[in-house]
Order: sequence, then structure tokens, then C-alpha cells
Amino acid sequence: MIAYSLAAIFGVFSSYLTYFHIKRREIIDTVISDIEKKNIFVTIESENAKKDRIRKEVTRWANPILGAGQDLEARLKNILDNQGYLALNKDYLEEDITNWSISYDYFLKSSLYLFAQYFCWIRMLQENLNFELFQTQHERQDFFAAIEAVSQALGSFPPNYGPGDRQVFKLQQRAIGELMMVQNGNHRQCLSYPEFFKKIDEDLSFRKHIEPLRLLLEDLNSNTSRWDRLQNTQKQLSILNKACNDLLSHKSK
Repeated sequence: MIAYSLAAIFGVFSSYLTYFHIKRREIIDTVISDIEKKNIFVTIESENAKKDRIRKEVTRWANPILGAGQDLEARLKNILDNQGYLALNKDYLEEDITNWSISYDYFLKSSLYLFAQYFCWIRMLQENLNFELFQTQHERQDFFAAIEAVSQALGSFPPNYGPGDRQVFKLQQRAIGELMMVQNGNHRQCLSYPEFFKKIDEDLSFRKHIEPLRLLLEDLNSNTSRWDRLQNTQKQLSILNKACNDLLSHKSK
């Protein structure tokens, strides 16, 4: 009888241990599963937040930076490839090129503006671009190297392209870009063309900072060493514009 009772007790105890072990395993598995699910949720939420930040960055930069780069590249093409340089001559008259109703004053000032606008947006991009746009350190380095190549094309000395060469040095580019910035609420933006037109006419200090650009562009022709400098700038700008387009269009998908 005692043996039977002990066996029964042992059986109950054994069943309890088995149940406890299984239940404990189920509880542990449930906890682990819940932790895994939470981690997955946090990861997805983090990735979605990152994608949202990137979308905002693309929205912020795509139009101004692509527009500024492409506008300047188009103007350089007009100057170098389509005889636009003629209108940068102080003696140019509107009737010198048939059916082209452009003046020296407009063409020079608008060319100065397109350079200054580019310097402005590049400066803001260098200060504020979210590095999450780049998948690798190498990608980021290549992108900023392309920006640097444009700056070097305009400001490097040496190389010297020959007699009569003019540079717009890196700090001069930076100064022009910073002078083009205006505050709009919590954000900065670039001066509009009418604002630039007024500022260059009325602000002596601003004109002094723009002067290196004017000396680079005014009275340009294919026999000047400045021509070679602008051709190199056009080449490097084309590379940068492609890099900008690839970066921002890829990240917007």
C-alpha cells in the first residue's frame, strides 16, 4: 500500500515536472518570440523612419541643387559652344547677332547670377546634407570629390592656363555663396534673380566679392586662357550634375 502510494506520488510529481518543463519551455519560447517580434517591429519602424528622412532630404535638395547645377552647365554650353561669349564683350550690340535679342548687361549679370546661385546651393548642401543619403563612405567621398573638382576647376593655381588667366578661388566662391543666402523662417534660401540684380547694382561690398567672377567672364574669347578654365569647369560640372542626379533620383524611389 505504501509502495503504491509512493508510486502514485512519484507519478504525480513526475507529471508535474514534465508539465512544468514543457510549460516553462513554452513560456520561454513565447517570451523569445515576443522579443524577436518587437525587435523586428523596431527594425522596420527604424527603417521606415530612415526612408522618411531620406525622402525629405531628396525633396529638400533635388530641385534647387539639380536646378542650379544644370542651369549653370547650360549657360556654360551657351557661352562656349553657341557663341554666347560674344555677348560678354563690353562692346557687344544687340544687333550683332541676328534674331538674338540679348544685351551685354543682361547676359553678363545673368551669368554672374547663375554662378553665384550655384555657389550658394553648394555651400548650403555642404553644411546641411544628411549623410544617410549615402550607402557607403566611398559613395560619400566620391560625391564630395566631384564638388571639389568643380571648385578646383575655377580656382586652381597651378595649373596656370597661360597669360591672362583668372581664378575664382575657393574662399571667394564660398563668400559669394554665403552672401547669396537669405533667411526664410527656419530655413535659408538663395537670392532670387531680381534680388541679385538689385543687390549687385546697389551694394558696393557685394560687387567687390563678385568681381573675380566678372573678371573671369568679361571679354571672354577662345584665344584667352580663361576659355580653357571654363571648359574644364563645364566638364567637371557635367560630372557633378550626373552624380547629383544619380544620388537624388535613386534615393527618391
